[in-house]
Amino acid sequence: MAIRGSRIKFMAQGLPRAFGEHRRSRPRRVPILSVNGSVMRQGLWRAALPVLALGVLAGCATTAPRSVSAPRPRPSATASVHPPGRLLYHVLLGDIAGQQGHLGQAAKAFGRAAQETGDPGLTRHSALLSLYARRYAQARQLTKLWLAQAPQSVSARAALADADLGLTRIAAAEREFAQALTQAAVQEGPEGRAFTFEHIATLLLRHRRAVLTVTVMRALTRLYPKDPIGEYALAELARHSHERTAALRAVNAALALKPHWEGAAVLKARILWTITPRRALAFSARFLQRNPSATRLRLDYARRLVSLQYWHRALTQFQMIAAAAPNDPRVLYAAGLIALRSHEFALARSYLKRSLVLAPNDAHANLYLGEIAETQKRYARAHYYYARVGKPYRFTAMMRDGLMLLAQSAPHLAWARLARITARTPAQAVALALARNEVLMALGQYAQGLAIVNAAMDHAPDPDVLLYARALDEEKLGAVAQAEQDLKRLVAAHPQSATALNALGYTYIDNGQHERRGLALARRALALAPGNPDILDSVGWGYYREGHPKTAVGYLQKAFDLSHDPTIAAHLGAALWGSGQHARALRLWRGALTKAPGNSALKAELAKHRAL
Repeated sequence: MAIRGSRIKFMAQGLPRAFGEHRRSRPRRVPILSVNGSVMRQGLWRAALPVLALGVLAGCATTAPRSVSAPRPRPSATASVHPPGRLLYHVLLGDIAGQQGHLGQAAKAFGRAAQETGDPGLTRHSALLSLYARRYAQARQLTKLWLAQAPQSVSARAALADADLGLTRIAAAEREFAQALTQAAVQEGPEGRAFTFEHIATLLLRHRRAVLTVTVMRALTRLYPKDPIGEYALAELARHSHERTAALRAVNAALALKPHWEGAAVLKARILWTITPRRALAFSARFLQRNPSATRLRLDYARRLVSLQYWHRALTQFQMIAAAAPNDPRVLYAAGLIALRSHEFALARSYLKRSLVLAPNDAHANLYLGEIAETQKRYARAHYYYARVGKPYRFTAMMRDGLMLLAQSAPHLAWARLARITARTPAQAVALALARNEVLMALGQYAQGLAIVNAAMDHAPDPDVLLYARALDEEKLGAVAQAEQDLKRLVAAHPQSATALNALGYTYIDNGQHERRGLALARRALALAPGNPDILDSVGWGYYREGHPKTAVGYLQKAFDLSHDPTIAAHLGAALWGSGQHARALRLWRGALTKAPGNSALKAELAKHRAL
């Protein structure tokens, strides 16, 4: 029996953060203040509020110079009743409360200051702070005061609606939001209304009652049935409320009104992804065919292909993205990473070197250039790149540099090099234990390896990560039952892990006792990672062991095309032989053996058919 998992050295999660979600942005002439966009949200309010306090106090302390030609400003009633000392108390109290994270107390203090002074700027900021602190009753009073001071303010009108919604005054909220849209259209035309739709959607997303927010937005879109922004906002809200059918209907309406809108296409792909990933991929491919310059959707499409491990298809997309952004080191790095996973080593090296020219201190690029050189058995070059890797990946580079000696048939040197590495964190201790276990397995010292893994499990933050390595040792020591139990535990802890499912499935298949159960597990893994050659091999091997060699050939051929692994070649040859293609099987085995003369699976198949 043999245990096998997906030989993935890095995953899609390793892609730069730059290739994650992208916020929609467009230039605006008149910014509309919102709670989500306020200084409190951005973490700047500790600096902003003292400045605000000084501004208010300065306004209260100064008077206009006396002049014959200029009449003296009439003092407000509130200013005469409430001296600067009392105002200072409220402002400083609000500032201190805010710095300590007590937003409710801060909102209350600034609200009193705003009501006592009638200062428009303080009123606006106090209203927004009250909304952010979810003090909706106070926020409603302050927004009404703000609206009285600035009757044409779309921001004030939307803030009043936000407060009404927080108080479950749904009809009033709809009425105020509708009026805000009308005012925005009058003041700035369709662009102003579109901006306000987006602003309203942002406000609605803050509220916990998802069904109500969708209802409010649906009522607003009925007022403007030809506005794609409104339909888009409705789709976004419905998606956040997990109303997928409603979200899809709304985004389709937006695209019908504006067929080439890339933002709506990205949203539709995300909605479809939650329904059926294949539909999302098909839609993205069609839209990109009609709109080849839609880089944002192409990036989203490429990321989804990576998540399904469709490496070659993802590489095609990243090549197009890199062609459009040839001087962006993050794009070049990502393209290099995907090329590496696609076994396009020359292309990967080219992209990574270009990214390194633009970002010379990129430790990641040096690390993967070392991996490429190691894969191509250019060990001196690999050592050169690993030595150039700095923090925070220096530890990983040293580990790879040590393990590289295993491929050079020098396990004792590998052990000595790993012995010089010191783990400084629990995660590094786990990684070092796994590396040392790998060297001991190469030396045939399985009991010592098992002891190291067991010792590491006692102190590991997540012992599950060591289960696979322990199962390998147990299988080599003949403890098959214990190995299966560890893999079962791994699958139970990570039921959506394609690697764990494949490892247990392949174990059952190769053991020859639970082929059907193993094939079912391998097929589950394949659904999670359709483009993974190791999992394709497990499924094909399962069909072969079940007595279906012709079905097996399809899966195994696809696996071998993706990865010319000698063990996959051995399995494909067995399936070809079983389906009557003897000559083709012999050619495959002998060709693979010339490239991997020590592979035991190839030798076993050739010996079985007396073809050595």
